[in-house]
Amino acid sequence: MNGKPFPPERMARLAAIVFVAVLACAPVRAETDGIHGRLELQDMGAFARSDSIDAQLGARSRNDAIGNLRITWDPAFGSWSLSVHYLAAAQYGDSVRLARVETGLLPTPPSTWFNLTDRLVDHGQLVALHTIDRLVLGYTTSDFVLRVGRQALTWGSGMVFRPMDLFDPFSPTATDTEYKPGTDMLYMQFLFGDGSDLQVIAVPRPAKKGAMPSSEASSFAVHYHASFFGHQTTMLVASDHGDWVGGLGINGALGGATWNLEVIPTFVGHGAGRVSALANISDAVTLFERNATIFAEYFHNGFGAGNSTFALASLPPDLLDRLGQGQVFNTRQNYLAAGMTLEVSPLLSVSPTLIAGLDDASAYATLAATYSLSDNLMLVAGAQAPIGPKNTEFGGMPLVVGGSTILAPAAQVYVQVRQYF
Repeated sequence: MNGKPFPPERMARLAAIVFVAVLACAPVRAETDGIHGRLELQDMGAFARSDSIDAQLGARSRNDAIGNLRITWDPAFGSWSLSVHYLAAAQYGDSVRLARVETGLLPTPPSTWFNLTDRLVDHGQLVALHTIDRLVLGYTTSDFVLRVGRQALTWGSGMVFRPMDLFDPFSPTATDTEYKPGTDMLYMQFLFGDGSDLQVIAVPRPAKKGAMPSSEASSFAVHYHASFFGHQTTMLVASDHGDWVGGLGINGALGGATWNLEVIPTFVGHGAGRVSALANISDAVTLFERNATIFAEYFHNGFGAGNSTFALASLPPDLLDRLGQGQVFNTRQNYLAAGMTLEVSPLLSVSPTLIAGLDDASAYATLAATYSLSDNLMLVAGAQAPIGPKNTEFGGMPLVVGGSTILAPAAQVYVQVRQYF
């Protein structure tokens, strides 16, 4: 014994491994069909502007090889259940070293309590890590659900933008949305006879890595869902990162289409109020004698920068906080997105989307195609392109006012192969 304290991160990882091992050896017959998972391999090419930070770092045109393996185990023991997801991921290319530089542009507090991630390699153009992304014990009855541990939770009805989803929402331009990152959480759901339900959650977080959870960094929320006058309605009250957040969502039908409205007021720690809002409509139609789903969505970002001087260094502090926390991904205030998914054949679907920034002359176009090679093998290919001049969100935002170097999304093309087992 050398008397040195055992690092908290290693203690958490060891506790997780022991917990899984004990349950795996428990003398109870589990109602499960075994271990499943997904292997994804991806090749991605990116092409940035000549005046971007990417070009300054020698990564204007780059190619990356990316892979990840997720192994899932979800046994059930009567009213009890367990979910364990192991994830290993690696990436090789110029985007790795570029990501290290860009990480330093915004403060990024811990997104969850325990650090169950080990970086195996993080040098040069290569990064490889493995983590436990789900580790949750659940108890379910006809009118009550309890889940404790690392899990994923999604709220809201956004299709591109997700202002009511407080916990690790997907970026509007994400290319893989099958699994959200897990968050250490206590989750309770109360189910009522009239079809309504009440969800209560607690998400403890530390303000900085290695510290104990604090109220200023944690989240506590109550989410109620019911039907009023024929409309499905959700109400949210939360204390999130020291701010008070409310939410009201309503949906309904318009002919054969479905519409959703959300209003999310936030009162930040120093008392100022911000209101975000979302409205969308979607419909199932027939185009070119093929089945299709079309949608349009408006989003108002209450934290966005107005028409004042536009640069990373001059963005509002409340916006920078949420960019760093991964709750907001856009810097302006008003957006309109439209898109569709067209079933070209039973095996092939195509999904184009256009995101237009209404506060400046910029836009972002995406196109994804999914082809089923077999029952458990999927091919996904896509392209994304920012549109707009310098000093706009998608065309490029200067790092400092009057600066020549910009932070801009790169155009990209990618191919993914997903094998399920």
